[in-house]
Amino acid sequence: MKKIISQIFTIALFFTVFSCTNYIKPIHTESVSGSENITRKLIFQDGALDVNFYGDYIFDKVDKNFIFFTDKDISGILGNLKEKPSSQILFTYTKSSIYNNMLAFYYAEKTLADVKKNFFIQTSKKEMQNGLLYVYEYKGYYVMEFYRQEEKGIVRFISINNSAKQSVDKCRLENNNVFFDINPQLWNEL
Repeated sequence: MKKIISQIFTIALFFTVFSCTNYIKPIHTESVSGSENITRKLIFQDGALDVNFYGDYIFDKVDKNFIFFTDKDISGILGNLKEKPSSQILFTYTKSSIYNNMLAFYYAEKTLADVKKNFFIQTSKKEMQNGLLYVYEYKGYYVMEFYRQEEKGIVRFISINNSAKQSVDKCRLENNNVFFDINPQLWNEL
């Protein structure tokens, strides 16, 4: 009887821990001065990464009126890669008509080869010197995932578009601008 109660308690604890993960929360990112755009230092277990953003991205608070997905949606998206993240390193969004919500996660001791082998889409949309881009739909959302190789792991950026409120073309344009036009250093240096 004690064994059954112990097993039930363990299962309940497991579901409590994993079903209550909150991804929609401010993540501390340091401002980096001296940039034309807003530059944030994303800090992770084995280092840090400076990433440029346009001025309409919000980092320090959450306004649910501009967040259109749930923690369960993010859990589902994260499940598209068979690896578990070591930490969440970014949550940001805009109040503009772009409705771009973005998260980033760090995976210690993982490589782009691990992503290629363990992502649910076998062929990436684009391969860069030290990065990958995947594009797909998830429950009506248009999702762009950018993976960057770091010295001791990978950073996974997940950008989600509210397709019901804006066109996919605007989402592509915004993310191409953010990830390639104002952050070209992400893809050609380690």
